[in-house]
Amino acid sequence: MINEEFLHFIWKFQLFDFSNLKTTEQQDLQILKPGLHNHNAGPDFLNAKVKLNSIIWFGDVELHVKSSDWLKHKHQLDENYNTVVLHVVFEDDIEIKLENEAVLPCLELKSLIPEKYLNEYDTLFHSISNLPCGYAIGKLDSLFWTSYSEKLLIERLESKMHKIQNLFIEANKDYKECFYQLLAYALGLKINAEAMLDLAKISPLLLLQKHRDNRMIVEAILYGQSGLLIRKYNTDYPITLQSAYSFLAQKYKLKPNSPTQWKFFRLRPSSFPSLRISQLADFVLKSDAIFEQLFNFKNTKAIVPFFKLQVSDYWNRHYVFDKTTKQSNKEIGKSTLDLILINAVLPFCFFYARQKSDLEMLVRVVEAYQSISPEDNKIIRYFIEAKVQVKSADKSQAIIHLHEYYCIPRKCLNCRVFNQILK
Repeated sequence: MINEEFLHFIWKFQLFDFSNLKTTEQQDLQILKPGLHNHNAGPDFLNAKVKLNSIIWFGDVELHVKSSDWLKHKHQLDENYNTVVLHVVFEDDIEIKLENEAVLPCLELKSLIPEKYLNEYDTLFHSISNLPCGYAIGKLDSLFWTSYSEKLLIERLESKMHKIQNLFIEANKDYKECFYQLLAYALGLKINAEAMLDLAKISPLLLLQKHRDNRMIVEAILYGQSGLLIRKYNTDYPITLQSAYSFLAQKYKLKPNSPTQWKFFRLRPSSFPSLRISQLADFVLKSDAIFEQLFNFKNTKAIVPFFKLQVSDYWNRHYVFDKTTKQSNKEIGKSTLDLILINAVLPFCFFYARQKSDLEMLVRVVEAYQSISPEDNKIIRYFIEAKVQVKSADKSQAIIHLHEYYCIPRKCLNCRVFNQILK
């Protein structure tokens, strides 16, 4: 199906046979400058330069599937279109005249666009596949992917920066509070991310840091605010936390969230929110050293040890309150640590470097993704099945962004992959 977006793509990259061009009025046509793509109101391409017979014209270019779309879109009533010097259409079905009654020069592309481009676009546009270009994407060379992956990774970091900016403003432009909330969100993974973020917002880092020399007090505040201390318990530790929280809640005027927001079902025990809250408490205890590393980010090797967050001794024998299990070390695992680096640490450092206009740090952050293992999820597997190599997090983050912002909304025409496939 031919649409205007496809025609814009064809015109922008001049992907048609432009030898011996003639208008529908049989005027000799040379395209000296196709113009700048206009994404706002007005003609589609601005400041073009074309030669009709022996006369050079400067002005704008408008594209339509059919010539009659000019009238359908009521351009004849809009003075902004009086600057159009060339009407480019897939099919010329009616003569268009300008306000001065002069015939608008028209170029019909129907017979000029290679069949390959039409077929490739039609295949992608009507595909029901999770990866429309999966039949060809694996054939693209490594040099292309090196260049495009970096662009996509930066696009992804830019999009994440908007969320961080919102947290930063809500936190009264406090970098430490902002990162603490971002880390809490990442610790919750997808299923408990929002609940962990809410917990961080009602348990401010500034308050917790007043008690960072006493882990039990930090955990009392966090578990109390989570709502997980509301029920009756029989073992010493949760009872101790309840007693401490009762005092602290009165002192600091704290109000807990509902415990019903927490999800345990279909989660691995190591990802239970009861453990994640204790790991968040461990971050509070280490926060001064961690922030020194964040604000002077050099590489992931220097920062990884600080994010091997531990649980308190009680949780080495429990996954939930009151139910004893076999003793085990519940330090954050490598895959979760990688996700924290990918989704919290590096995006925050990218945001911080942007705020401080630190170009060298920006470069270090982008390069740091190359030292982290890639994610393993269904999107990554779509690309791996299509023979795309994904060996590090810079590539996995790039293709997640590619899939979310280009593949799903079928913005193939704005994607370098489609352009590369056509070559």
